[in-house]
Amino acid sequence: MPREMTYRCYTCGTYEPHRQPRDDRERNVIRKLAKKRKGNAFVDDYWICVSRDRDCRNIRYAYDDNPFDPPVKMPEPE
Repeated sequence: MPREMTYRCYTCGTYEPHRQPRDDRERNVIRKLAKKRKGNAFVDDYWICVSRDRDCRNIRYAYDDNPFDPPVKMPEPE
């Protein structure tokens, strides 16, 4: 089960709960983004905002609240 941590969310502008990717679809989205950013990255170093007040889904790197320019949101499941 994915863990949940509180991190600063770039798009919310506040500290919000974030979770790790929960399924292969989300892990594949992050893999593609991470390869563009670094060439090789550990998927579990990326977190998804799960703000209780808004439907954010912003993706952040564990050590960088804005790793993508422009910010990237996890797509809704089809």
